[in-house]
Amino acid sequence: MRGRDKTAGQSWLNEMRLLTASLRVRFILLVVSLFCGLTIVMIMAASYLDLRDEEKKALDRASAVAVTVSRLAVPHLTNHHYLILEQELESIVADPLVRHVQVFDPARNISVDGNPATSYFDASEMPADMARVLETGKQTFRLAGDLIEISVAIRAHGGEILGAAFIGIVRPEAGTVIWTIWQRNAVIAVFLLAIAMPITFHFGNGFLKPVRHLTQTAHRVSAGDFDAPFPVDRRDEIGVLARAYRDMVHRIRENLEHIHWLAFVDDVTKLFNRERFRQELEAAITAAGQTGEALAVLFIDLDRFKRVNDTYGHDVGDRLLLEIAGRITRELGIADGPVLSAGRSGAVLATGRLPEQPVVARLGGDEFAVLLPGRIRVSAAGDFAVNIVRAVAAPIDIAGVSIVVGASIGIAAYPSDATTCTGLLKNADIAMYQAKNGGGSGFRYYDAEFDRIASDRVRMEGELRTAMAHHEFELYYQPQIDAAGGTVVGVEALLRWHHPVRGVLAPGTFMDIAEETGLIVEIGAWVLETACRQGAIWARAGGNLRVAVNISQAQFLADGFAETVLEIVERTGLPAHLLELELTESMAMANTELVARAVDAMRGGGIRFAIDDFGTGYSSLAHLTRLPFDAFKIDRTFTAGIGVDKSAMVIVQTILAMARSLGYESVAEGVETPEQLAFVTSHGCRHVQGFLFGRPMTAEAFELWMAQHAARELRAILVAVKGGAMAKTLGDVSNLDAVCPRAVA
Repeated sequence: MRGRDKTAGQSWLNEMRLLTASLRVRFILLVVSLFCGLTIVMIMAASYLDLRDEEKKALDRASAVAVTVSRLAVPHLTNHHYLILEQELESIVADPLVRHVQVFDPARNISVDGNPATSYFDASEMPADMARVLETGKQTFRLAGDLIEISVAIRAHGGEILGAAFIGIVRPEAGTVIWTIWQRNAVIAVFLLAIAMPITFHFGNGFLKPVRHLTQTAHRVSAGDFDAPFPVDRRDEIGVLARAYRDMVHRIRENLEHIHWLAFVDDVTKLFNRERFRQELEAAITAAGQTGEALAVLFIDLDRFKRVNDTYGHDVGDRLLLEIAGRITRELGIADGPVLSAGRSGAVLATGRLPEQPVVARLGGDEFAVLLPGRIRVSAAGDFAVNIVRAVAAPIDIAGVSIVVGASIGIAAYPSDATTCTGLLKNADIAMYQAKNGGGSGFRYYDAEFDRIASDRVRMEGELRTAMAHHEFELYYQPQIDAAGGTVVGVEALLRWHHPVRGVLAPGTFMDIAEETGLIVEIGAWVLETACRQGAIWARAGGNLRVAVNISQAQFLADGFAETVLEIVERTGLPAHLLELELTESMAMANTELVARAVDAMRGGGIRFAIDDFGTGYSSLAHLTRLPFDAFKIDRTFTAGIGVDKSAMVIVQTILAMARSLGYESVAEGVETPEQLAFVTSHGCRHVQGFLFGRPMTAEAFELWMAQHAARELRAILVAVKGGAMAKTLGDVSNLDAVCPRAVA
């Protein structure tokens, strides 16, 4: 018996599955379900609104009763007719919806209610709401169980409060109201459903018949029958869908191999792309883990490629990448060169095997990667790297232009450096950056110390992002001296970072990170405004000190930089002629026309400009004559060579002569000894700056230094230099051999 019941149950389930498998049945069930769901939502929404309406009616009814009682009570309270008032309240309470009515006369402390069993002579407790109404004169109401309780003030015609009325009205029972509403709405829903079902069946059959036909055709196509007929002769949406599906199948049939090519091959270099390289590397790691062989990954990044793109455009950059890809593959001994015939044939990746030859890929931008198979020793990866660097460095002629780039390569090995695809690429990338930081055009094997350096760099980047918000930056000021008069004519604002762990950091430890992350613009804006604000304070105190501020290239090239500078000068109150902006020589020479336009706009407002670190770049005399600058600042590396390096002294003398010829002022940085001071002043340098006069110091320390030591110390230094024999000796560059015996030797 149980067996027959079980068999019957399974048969019923199978029939239900077959029944619901029909698209027609599913469509009808969907429509019915949606209709029922919407009906339930409609009934619930209508029931809620009706219930709220009933409650509002009850509240309006209670308010009307309260107004009636208030009006009836006015003459009776005025004339103290409490008995008549009591009778009228009893008639109101006779209404089954009115549970309680009470009037209170504060003048005689008498309470009258509509309860026949009580009298106004009886002592009764006055509700708290009535006392509140007597105090404020405002109507109150609240819901208390099955009652709506309202308290109103009874006012005379002049507005005077004569007393208070308290009314309790019966609330409609929510359950009874909801049940009545649901019965009404349910009848409406059943009626609508009875009408909708036949209509749904009729239109469902007509709509789904061509869909079933199209579905059957799609199944035949998925089984490999690309010649299955589509109902393309229909003029409705089904016909449009059929024609689109037919065309799509045709395109898929023709372009399947091309899709595979696009998925795994870089379109510019015809090398594998990042995804295909990842698959190859993971497959090689799996195979090497089984055989115990080692693998090597080379991460290649081109040096100076961005400059090529920016100068000649992306078309030339793409042709350069294609040529570089060909050189790399030829150095690795890949016969096909950069064009991968396997990619075009749609070959599927074979997993669990080691590659028979090196695998080359372009990861993106100017980055390439090479996977050396296990048969090549990891120690030999350096030889491949040397050959690739040499091949890439050879000049490339594109469109009549000879282009020279370099390659920095990082090498990571499996399993010694990492055991995953991500780890190998990451560590090879870290090693590549070490090669690039070492000057480029070379290679580095991965070292765990590189990882620590990279982690420190990432950590410092995060700390640098929060340093501004935590007010960890401060400006130090180094005095600039007029060597002729011994007076302080200005200061250079120098940034310092009060790192919470590493202490006070100079810009050299973090400025390159700021430039890479773009934080240099925000930091530079803070430096400029802070320096201008401090300079304005000194100017108002009577100090005529010029404030020099270094400007980064990103900051200078930012949109609206000139307007920002002029606005800061005006806002801080610093006289414009006391602000000097310093641009490095390489910045000034990069785009002289752009620099000249931007500088002219600010010099028109009175701001001075200086070329910083002069002598370290590649200035053109023709360009220098067109740049609207005010001063040269001789780089400290040349100043440090005075008395030691004959060539440095010649360079300093030449720069000073050039400055005089072009009408530029000159400032010698890094003056630390009397000999250096004597040399630069004897050759016409009037303004000097360096540890000989004062180290960079905070604004407060600088003010104290000025007040206590500056005048006396500067006079002593200058008198000693001018009166000493060193000034006479260094005054003529012909005596350099006597001054620099080590340089001559």
